[in-house]
Amino acid sequence: MARAYVPPEDIELLEGRDALEVYLFGDRMVNHHFCRTCGVHPFHDPVERPGFLRFNLGCVDGVDLGALEIELIDGRSY
Repeated sequence: MARAYVPPEDIELLEGRDALEVYLFGDRMVNHHFCRTCGVHPFHDPVERPGFLRFNLGCVDGVDLGALEIELIDGRSY
């Protein structure tokens, strides 16, 4: 996932909105958007700031994942 959230005015979803489903995990603080067809998680937005998206960079055209600095996060600690 990208580190930063992108504001709605900087986002243009070109297609596929109708294939997305929202899932809320345990604390229900983040809308996790998943594709109903393939199961990929392309982005999520916080319930308190809807529309501010944090992207799965593997879903963004032109991003070289191998060139990115990776920061490992222990999800159990959140």
